[in-house]
Amino acid sequence: MSIWDWLLNPSGLTPHGFCLSWAPGLVTIHVVSDVLIGLSYFSIPLAIAAFVRRRPDLQYGWVAYLFVAFILACGTTHLMAILTLWVPAYGIEGLIKMATAILSIATAAILWPLIPRAAALPSVAQLEQLNLRLRESEAEARLSNLELERRVAERTSQLERANAQLTEALAERSQAQQALARNEAEYRASFEAAAVGKIQTDPLTGKYIRVNRAFAHMLGYEPEDLIGQDGWSFTWPEDREEGREGYARLLAGEVSTYHREKRYLRRDGQPVWGRLSGSIVRDPETNEPLLSIGVVEDIDERHKAQAALETAKRDLEDMVEARTAALRQRDLLLREVYHRVKNNLQIVDSLLVMQARQVSDPGAKEALLSLRSRVYALGLVHHQLMGSTNLSTFDVAPFLHELSTNVVEGGADQNIELNVEAIPLEVGLDFAIPLGLLVTELVTNALKHAFPGRPGTIDVMLRRGADGSIALIVADNGVGYAADGAHAGGTGSGLGASIIKGLVLQMGGMMSVAGDKGTRVEIRFAAPVAS
Repeated sequence: MSIWDWLLNPSGLTPHGFCLSWAPGLVTIHVVSDVLIGLSYFSIPLAIAAFVRRRPDLQYGWVAYLFVAFILACGTTHLMAILTLWVPAYGIEGLIKMATAILSIATAAILWPLIPRAAALPSVAQLEQLNLRLRESEAEARLSNLELERRVAERTSQLERANAQLTEALAERSQAQQALARNEAEYRASFEAAAVGKIQTDPLTGKYIRVNRAFAHMLGYEPEDLIGQDGWSFTWPEDREEGREGYARLLAGEVSTYHREKRYLRRDGQPVWGRLSGSIVRDPETNEPLLSIGVVEDIDERHKAQAALETAKRDLEDMVEARTAALRQRDLLLREVYHRVKNNLQIVDSLLVMQARQVSDPGAKEALLSLRSRVYALGLVHHQLMGSTNLSTFDVAPFLHELSTNVVEGGADQNIELNVEAIPLEVGLDFAIPLGLLVTELVTNALKHAFPGRPGTIDVMLRRGADGSIALIVADNGVGYAADGAHAGGTGSGLGASIIKGLVLQMGGMMSVAGDKGTRVEIRFAAPVAS
């Protein structure tokens, strides 16, 4: 028997239709039922397969394909039932039923363990609740994002403002640096071009920070050779101790300037004499020393001449002793000279007062009193020199206060308030006399013209400019020279104006006058070098 015979007609069996006696009604019922069942079995797996393909996210989608195979096999058995009504293909039917049985057992074996897992899957209500929570979380996230965006925008705005301020600050700093660079260049040019030696040292270590070419060549070096060197090592050994003592007083603030003639040590080992004038730059807030500044004048030729003169006169010891005694008497004689000059000027002052009392002409009387103020200024200069320590210089601040007070008290008929503000400044006779006369003329001019029958204020100031120059300022809150041509701070044609112009020219100064609110006269001139 061949395989086809076994599949289609095993052992000559009869088809199922024979069992139904080929009754048309029964055959029709079985055929129609199996056809409908088969078609249903074939349509159901196709629907399941289409659903699974549209839902690739299903967790157990492969089980659906197993159901598809099982149901298709079941549908095939019903179709075979129709075939076996007429064809005894019981072998094929058996094989199909065997495949259906295997798929059924496999589906059942796999399905039961999956039931707890499938039951654990969230329900539709749970999914809707989870979706609701998810939407609430999304809403909160959007609100958080909006708040974050607001904060980011606010922070960005703050950063932009800070960046603008930083840019502005950098621009201001750049301008300040440029101005500082210009000032530094100007100062360096002035520093290097000076004919005398100039030095800058660290006030605590004494090391050179900057020296100009004149000083370096005086010692036989180039400027760069001295930078960072100890300044005391270039002082002649025998002069170091005394120099340190004087410098210690300057550093402690006991004196404002340091003047000394001393010997320096040249590169070739020989001494060279120099006259040192030094001062300390201090922090305006803490008063701590920041920088030592010195001016060194080469006086070696003068000292060599003195040494040669002393050598030539070595055998004239008695004359040297007499000269020494005379030098010891110099202070006494100078004080006596100053005293006598002051007394003589006081006599002249008394004569002027007596003469003014005898004169009836107001103009002549005013001229005598003006002359008296000038004489008083000269006498006060000699009085200050007589009381100074070195008989050559004195502090100009108390001098200006006493002088201005005397002029106001002697010339004011109404209530005039006087304010004197002057920096400490050591001046000599040649500087003090024209300065005192200038103050006398300017204060007298203000008393005469600024306050016609009313009280007022006169300010006398002596200041030091940033460039080291000195400014004398005499200001009042009177009517101003625009209202009275005679009160023009020395710009008129009278005797007082001529004296003021001559004194300004003598001091090498420059004068400016402002008359918007009262009168302000400012005279600038170079600072005096005390000797």
